[in-house]
Amino acid sequence: MAAPLPQLSPELRAALGRFTGATATEVHRRKLGMAKLLLAHAPPSASAQLELALGFIEGRIGAEALREARQDCWTYVGSLACGCSLADSASAHAIMTCLEPDDEAHAPSSLSEQLERALRCGASEPELLLVLAETQLD
Repeated sequence: MAAPLPQLSPELRAALGRFTGATATEVHRRKLGMAKLLLAHAPPSASAQLELALGFIEGRIGAEALREARQDCWTYVGSLACGCSLADSASAHAIMTCLEPDDEAHAPSSLSEQLERALRCGASEPELLLVLAETQLD
């Protein structure tokens, strides 16, 4: 059974609240930032996969490249089977969510799911607040 998540601080709840009307691109960027905090637990190719996700956000990479990278990540996690720790699983899912090209996958409500993954892997509140505050909303 997974360990319960710590109660979200008022600061984290307020930071998430800023994204209620955010675009898919704004949300995708923040999910990418949170996933970068988890690279120590992520699959070996995660850094390159996150670069693909950034390229997609910036319009340099097509959706098919993201789908292929997502499948590679899924295959790696599947190969771990029972040897996969909670941090391995949560970080891989954090990477995979960044490799989703469809806007529907980057609805504002999905930020809280990514935040939960990051917290499960040990990301700190100050790090997460910085990611959520990065740059102005696009």
